[in-house]
Amino acid sequence: MSKHFLSDQLARWYIQFQQFKILCIPQKAIKGQALTYFLANNLIPIYWDLTDELPDEDAMVIEVQAPWKMYFNGVAHRGGAGASVVFVTSQGEFLPYSFTLTQLCSNNVAEYQALIHGLAMAVEINQLQLQVFGDSQLVINQFLCSYEVKKPELRPSHDYAKKLMGWVSDMTIQHVPRKENKKADVLGTLASSLTLPDQAQVTICQNWGVPPPNEVEGKGNELKHLVAVSEAEKEEWR
Repeated sequence: MSKHFLSDQLARWYIQFQQFKILCIPQKAIKGQALTYFLANNLIPIYWDLTDELPDEDAMVIEVQAPWKMYFNGVAHRGGAGASVVFVTSQGEFLPYSFTLTQLCSNNVAEYQALIHGLAMAVEINQLQLQVFGDSQLVINQFLCSYEVKKPELRPSHDYAKKLMGWVSDMTIQHVPRKENKKADVLGTLASSLTLPDQAQVTICQNWGVPPPNEVEGKGNELKHLVAVSEAEKEEWR
């Protein structure tokens, strides 16, 4: 159209095209023309009825589950040290765990040990959305960068816990009062008190010491032990 001399046919087309605003788009702008190229190469048959209803609507629904919650606590005294972790799933189920620490340590180190055990378990089960709660202001504020890690005995645990946090894609950590961390507090205290030799495992059973009235006297009256001690075995806890 920029030629000074046009043939009769081109001149007639030129007069017709003057009513439109025509722009030249270079070939490198392929991304902007991707949709038009796709429609041009994939024509819709005439007999197809256009509809906005999707046949597989269930497949287009994405369910966003709430993250798990993790409460941790560590207890240390002269007789021993223990750590505990309580997971609360997105369905509201409680998963309590307690550990007897094999080395005597300070209470802050025990808190770090509880946090490390909980994070390692979360990474092991591939639970990468986690809300962590603890009642130790020192540990929580050190991860929130409000406090500095000054004591040398806390540095290895802090660095390792921070490394585990890097493996969790979506995680928040928050301080809670001790009354909101009762389950983990009780489990930690129990684990620190049950320091037994040879890594023995203590199983707590729920039972009542009096037989039911319908049982014959003298039969079946043996009382079950409330606390049973057994060897700790490595088994698939999941």
